[in-house]
Amino acid sequence: MLFDVYHTCYIIISSIVTVGLLLLFSRVRSPNGKALILKSAGIATVVIHVSSVWVEFLILGHAEAYANILFPIFFCNLAMYMLLISGLIRNKEGLAFRWISTFAAYAGTIGALISLFYPDYYLAQPDFWDWGIFKSFISHSVMMIGSLYLFVGGYVKIRVFNLIPYSAGLIFTLFVGLAVNGLFAACGLEMPNAMFLLGSPIEEIPFFNGYGIGLLMICLILLFTATWEFFAVPKGERWYNRLKDFFARRARNDAGCT
Repeated sequence: MLFDVYHTCYIIISSIVTVGLLLLFSRVRSPNGKALILKSAGIATVVIHVSSVWVEFLILGHAEAYANILFPIFFCNLAMYMLLISGLIRNKEGLAFRWISTFAAYAGTIGALISLFYPDYYLAQPDFWDWGIFKSFISHSVMMIGSLYLFVGGYVKIRVFNLIPYSAGLIFTLFVGLAVNGLFAACGLEMPNAMFLLGSPIEEIPFFNGYGIGLLMICLILLFTATWEFFAVPKGERWYNRLKDFFARRARNDAGCT
């Protein structure tokens, strides 16, 4: 049951631990130390995620291979792998890292927050201490720490133009969802509704499918980043100033060509 004693206590404890660790990690200045924190968060998230298979095997002598363990079925699955890849990329100044880490920062934070306050896996099986449920809470909390550290560690600056790599990540998410659904169908299996492309996870809200969720995320990120820039970025350096300068340069270049 949502917001029962266990769920409420977990939200409070997880929030306190997240803030405490991020404050502690913010004191790390060494590039190697920061890279180690990011890599550790990515590895820990994935290891905890798949640990249910190991625990089940060690207890029962056999284990069921769940689809979302083997394949990126849900948005959070893909976000955790992007966080892992961000941590494993050595060149933290390259274009690949900037785009992947930007997507991982926002996707991981949003996905973890949704899971923290609306854990559908807990609704389906309200047994908090079952390892399959408990590890899902833990893995999402660790992913949130790693995703937020991308901001705290200075890897990703909060800017409106983050929407460009994030939108590219959503397009990649679409192709991943189509590929996973197609693979299951080709193998004669029921399609798992990867990335919620086939329907909404909430029957009462049919438009809240993968496409609707993606559009909502873009709107929320635009609102958040625009507000952040308004208060945190000096005048003349905000997104609309940069956009104005871009079109001014284009106009000058076009005039020069004629």
